[in-house]
Amino acid sequence: MRSITVGSIFDIPIRINASLLLFLPILVWLIAGQIELYGDVVNAVSPTSIEVEPLTEGSNPWIIGVAGALGLFVGVLLHELGHSVTAMRYGIPIASITLWIFGGLARMEDLPEDWSIEFWVALAGPATSLGIAVVCYLALFAIPSSAPAMLIFVVAWLAVINLTLAIFNMLPAFPMDGGRIFRALLASRRPYVEATSIAAKTGRFFGAAMVVLGILNLAPLLALVGFFVYVAAGAESRVVALRDLLRDVSAGDLLRADSTAVDDDLTVQRLLELMLEDRRSGYPVVDADGRVVGIVSLGAIRTVPAADRSTTVVADVMSPDPPTATPETPAFEVLELLATSEGDRVVVLEEGCLLGTLDNESIAEYIDLVQGIGPVADDAATEVRPPDGYV
Repeated sequence: MRSITVGSIFDIPIRINASLLLFLPILVWLIAGQIELYGDVVNAVSPTSIEVEPLTEGSNPWIIGVAGALGLFVGVLLHELGHSVTAMRYGIPIASITLWIFGGLARMEDLPEDWSIEFWVALAGPATSLGIAVVCYLALFAIPSSAPAMLIFVVAWLAVINLTLAIFNMLPAFPMDGGRIFRALLASRRPYVEATSIAAKTGRFFGAAMVVLGILNLAPLLALVGFFVYVAAGAESRVVALRDLLRDVSAGDLLRADSTAVDDDLTVQRLLELMLEDRRSGYPVVDADGRVVGIVSLGAIRTVPAADRSTTVVADVMSPDPPTATPETPAFEVLELLATSEGDRVVVLEEGCLLGTLDNESIAEYIDLVQGIGPVADDAATEVRPPDGYV
């Protein structure tokens, strides 16, 4: 789902994902419907005893629900800022913070492989949530007993929920914070890839357990979180393994010497004939001055009706501004470009001259044949994403 940028903090773009906008009304409804359930806990925490029953009357539940939901996601934002500020202190740039259905996501330009850095960056999130819980708890002593009961309830609820989030996030369910701390401790004594594999297996176990508990206890949100943990743990483990396999490999090592390109004024009909002759499914596109201006693939040509192929030119169907690399570009960065760009190949240039292109198939073949890891699916690169960061 799409995300919109709503501002920035410490020059970090803050984004709200559409999934959060869909989930917020549900969260408000859940909080509003569980006021009596939280009543005993709130009174146990608050130094001022409140009557819960009046809070369930009229519009009060909805006011509490809205205040609680907004307060919760402010806490989530601060949690992610805890990760981000700590990462920036270690020189790790933060691309963005996104609030979404599962909470928050601090997306870093690169995840640290130094175990001590990862340990402190991961710990900063739960520590921030714990700090918020303490602040909310202390605020209860500063709020006068004559204050509205709804205010006392919301502040006490936020103290409890942030403490709960801090504890929950410390579960060794990789890639949650506790799982990253677990991976960091493993990596202090083991190779990083091995540590990630162990942490990922543990994370998938916890994810599966959450799904089962969520189903048995009719808690769909817990089941969704468990499913996310299960899938994300396996995905990040694969990414780390690929990055390790390609650590000393560059685009030039993968490239086949081929500077074949097509002109942007070539007809689609002629392009199809070239594809059949060359047994290729795509080409870089150059203009009259020989500059690479796009990529054209078989998928784009399929959108052109057969009757129009002789009058439609490549410039009309190509993907403009293709992703580019140099022979020195690390192979893993090429994988990231393939995964995040609209086209299906990356153009390799040296001092503006076209050397060739790289696609998913060529990289998968290299991994299969040269690294000797067994069969690799042709779409392996599509599973690679820039490291997402800390949840």
